[in-house]
Order: sequence, then C-alpha cells, then structure tokens
Amino acid sequence: MTNSYQFDDVRVEPHTFKVLKAGTPVLLEPKEFLLLVFLIENRDRLVEKREILDTIWKDVAVTENALTREVGKLRKSLGDDAKSAKYIQTVHTRGYRFIAPVEIIDQSQEVGQPVPAAQPQPAGSPRKRSAWTIPAIAIGVIFVLLAAAVLPHRNVAAGKTWNKPAVVNLAVLPFQSLGAGSNDQYAGLAMADALITKLSGSNRLSVQPTSTVLHFVNTSENSLAIGRSMKVDYVLEGKVQTQNDRVRVTVQLLCIACDKASQWAGSFDERSGDIFQVQDSISEKVVSALTLELTGEQRERMMKHATTNKDAQLAYVKGKFFILRDTRESLDKATEYFRLAVDRDPEYASAWAQLSDCYRRQEWYGAAPSQVMEKTRAAAKKAIALDDTESYGHSMAGFVAFQYDWDFKTAEREYQRALEIRPSFVHQWHARLLLATNRRDAAEMEYRHFLSAAPFMMAGKTNIGQFYLLTNQYDQAETQFRDTIELEPSYAPSHEMLGLVYEQKGRTDKAIEELQKAVQLSHGFVGLASLGYLQATQGDKTEVENTLQEMAAQSKQRYVSPFEYALVHAGMRQTAKALEDLERGYAERSLSAQSLRFDPRLNKVRTDPAYRDFVKRIGLPF
Repeated sequence: MTNSYQFDDVRVEPHTFKVLKAGTPVLLEPKEFLLLVFLIENRDRLVEKREILDTIWKDVAVTENALTREVGKLRKSLGDDAKSAKYIQTVHTRGYRFIAPVEIIDQSQEVGQPVPAAQPQPAGSPRKRSAWTIPAIAIGVIFVLLAAAVLPHRNVAAGKTWNKPAVVNLAVLPFQSLGAGSNDQYAGLAMADALITKLSGSNRLSVQPTSTVLHFVNTSENSLAIGRSMKVDYVLEGKVQTQNDRVRVTVQLLCIACDKASQWAGSFDERSGDIFQVQDSISEKVVSALTLELTGEQRERMMKHATTNKDAQLAYVKGKFFILRDTRESLDKATEYFRLAVDRDPEYASAWAQLSDCYRRQEWYGAAPSQVMEKTRAAAKKAIALDDTESYGHSMAGFVAFQYDWDFKTAEREYQRALEIRPSFVHQWHARLLLATNRRDAAEMEYRHFLSAAPFMMAGKTNIGQFYLLTNQYDQAETQFRDTIELEPSYAPSHEMLGLVYEQKGRTDKAIEELQKAVQLSHGFVGLASLGYLQATQGDKTEVENTLQEMAAQSKQRYVSPFEYALVHAGMRQTAKALEDLERGYAERSLSAQSLRFDPRLNKVRTDPAYRDFVKRIGLPF
C-alpha cells in the first residue's frame, strides 16, 4: 500500500514514516506517528480510548495518562489546539475523533509523473476501512527505524559491509543524571543497571556487566569511542532527570560496528512512580531494534521487576557502586546500602545476593571464614528462596559450595543454573572450579570470557595471570601481571604474583623485589608468606624467622590462613608441618582448591603419601 494522506497543509506518508507541514518535516516520536495514522484511518468516528490503548500500546500496560500525553504532544507538533480543535477532537471521558478533511494520495502515481488531483472524501460518507491497518503501520515503522539492524550494515569509514553476528555485544552506559541532588547522581546508574539486568536473559545478546560500565561513570569520552574501546557492537546511552513527581528519560541505541550515529531513539515522560514501566518499555524497544527473538520465559524474566520500591532500588545501586571500589571503607558502605535495600524491601532477591557477596568479601580484609561463612550462605539461600531466577544468588550459592563445603558437584550445578538463567553470565569462580577439577582448557576459556566482560577489574586480570602461573605458562603470566601493574601500580596482589613468576624463572632478586613491594603496599596483608617461602628456599633462616614473627603479629590484627604457614614450612622442607597446616586450613575452610592442586611451591609436599591420603579424604579429585 503506497497511499499518503493530506489534510490542511500536513502530509503524512506511512510508508516512509514522514510527516510534512507546509513542506517542512515534522519530527514525531514512534507512538505519536502510530497514533496519528490510526486516527486518520478511523477518521469521522469516535475512537474509544480503550481501542487506542489496545492498538498502539499492545502488550504494554499503560494508563490513560500516557494516551493523553501523546495526544497533547501530537497536537503541539501539528499546531492543533484542544480548545479549538481543527484536527483532533476530544470527546470528554470517551476518546478522540479526527475531524479534518483528508485527501488520499496514491504515492505510486508520483513516480516520474504529475500527481492527479486528489478528491477529498466527504465527511461522514460510507467507506471501506483502509487496508493499511495498524499492524502494517507498525511493521513499516519498525522497518524504517530498524532495518539497519536486520540487513548488513555499510561501514562508512571502512567501506565494508557488516553482518550482524549471531550473538550481539551490547554495552548499556550509565545514563547521564541531569538533576543536582545527591540521589540524582545515582539515578542514571540505577537506570543502566536495571536495563543491564533485564537485557541479560537472551543467548543472542551479550551485555557488558555493571562492573565494567561503571568505569565510564564520569568519563568525557563520547559513546562511540567508548563502544569501540569496549569492542561491542552496540551502545545504549541516555539521560534521566527527576523533577518533582516526574521523571524524564531520553535514550538512543548506537550501532558501533556499522558507524551508525543512531539506530533507535526514544523519549519518555512519566510520573516518577512509573520509572519501572519506563525500564520495561526501553528494554522491549532495544530487543525489537536488535531483532532478537526471546523465548516466553526470557521475555517474562525481562519484564519482571526485581523490586518495585524506588528507595530500595536506589540503595541497591549505591551498594553496587561502592562494592566495586575494592577498599575496606567502600565494602563497609556497600554492605550498609545492601542492608538498607533489604530493609526497605525484604523480598528484594538481588539485594540479598549482593549482600551475600559483601559478607564473603570481608575475608579480603582479615575476617576469618568462620566469621562470614554462615552469613554468606544464609543471604545466598534467601535470594534463591525469594527468586529462583536470581542468577547472582545461584553464583553465590556455588561459591559457598565450592569454597566452604568442598562440594564440587553442587557448586557445578549452581554455576550452571546461573548460566542457564543468564546466558551471558561468566564468572571466574566457575573457572576456579574447572581448574581445581583439572579441566584446564575450559578454565582458561572461562577466564578469558570473564576478562573480556570485565576488562577493568584488577582481581580478574590477576586471577587469569595466576591461572597461567599455576599451569606453568610463565611467559604468559609475566605479560599479564606486567600489563596489570601498568594499569594499577598500587595493586599488591599483582606484585605478589609477578614475584612468584620470577621465582619460577630463577630470577630471585626480581622476585624478592616484587614480593617486598606487595608487602609494603598492603601493610603486610599480601605477599608475606610468599616472601617467607622464598627466603626459606634460599636458606636464609634469620629472615625466615623474622617473617614468621611478622605473620604471628599480623594474626592479632587479621585472620592468617594456615595455608600461609604451610607455604613457609614447605620452603623449609618441613613436609610434616606443612601437612598439619593444610589439615588446619581445610578445617577452617581457608584453603584454595586450585592452589592446593597446582601451586608449584607444594611440589615436594605432593610426593608424600600422606598428602595423597589428605586430598583423597577432602574430596579433591586427582
């Protein structure tokens, strides 16, 4: 169907999604355009509000206020007025009627020849309903707006055609907060985090995690540059402003791979209480723009709200902001905010999962496993009990099973459940399990996926370097640690790991230098036992004794794992003492399964038959 419509000085072309007024383009949002064409198609009769809502907002629950706003915007765009309507007449409490005389123009006759005079259709005359129905309009609109997502893209800069991959990589950047209040500064992050969660349920879409996009909260880079640096196909960016009882959101989807400035754009103006509905609408439009097919379960999960309490969501987002700062002070703040989130909404499963993560991270700053294990377990169980589709809750349950229970089958099941719920979910904890059970290739792949998804996380960079160290790939390990230290020179674990690589390469002086840096940077929390082991292998009894005394002094301030003593005793060739330390470490649940199996510093200990009996008893597979 190629018909266009003309009324007054306005021309509407459904097939090109164009509206011209006095020859000048009028920019209408998609809902405005659909509404205008629907009213034109049903001109000269009263169209009930419910009929319009069921057609224009099909499958999306909105109130009549949304329709009133769209009509108001449409009138403003066309130069109409509700009090003296010349195009759209309001029938109080009922609906709307399009009252302007309309000319139907056959667009096919305009190709290369003059347009014959169009005959106005008399008001009230009987006619057949046009074949250009709303579903067809919707298809046309989506095609015009989103065809670039379906067809191969032309990369203007490179002159190449880009074919959309089977799995699309998307980054949802923190929305720009336009408000001046302290909470407004988190509103944009809250919007991005909610969309990341909603869009992560499809195996056709790989969404960058919040931990990665947080790196760009205050960046001055433009979104296209950020997208290229992240090596994603698309970037979703937006602005959000709350004022009084309203929230205004503008958003656009950029195609990075095809250098397309805007793939889709939209704006929303709702009451602040409807912010969750805005998140639903944006998620649906992104899925449509990327032409993704979701299963019924995936779509249901996307439309589900983790919470409907704005204050709880705000506290949750603040918690995620601080938990990624990797300091004792920020962890305390994160824990406080997640507790606040579950206080405001006790059924907020995602907040319970993050609270579980906060508890287990307390070990990083000196807490004993016995102090945090049960709290970590209880919060993870609470998250899953509230919502079995909370992927991070299953991931935390997997961590508890692996680290504390040494129940590798349950850990594997929980990690797989997390992946089933959220196909793009990859986690270094799963990689540790794979390595501990001697699935090295799978572990390396998982580590690489995690590093790709979280390229700015120092712990992730260090852990893949440790994987190379434990699997005797020393050159790769050295390169990884050097790169990590270049990005963050003050990150102590990377210096410790680099020292261990130098040790295995026989570069003792460089190893001692790096280990001493780790001890200095962490005030003795990191690297002390590794330094003691190296001193022991060099036969420096005085330095070893000093290090053991320092470890004893440290144990009064923080938990010191028996595994650390086992390393020093292994360096001293005191195998029996090392095995006693490992027994205590297992009892206290502070052993690292992958280190127990692969750490080269325990090679001599592993030759003892008592070691084999020990690992068999605790369930570590050979």
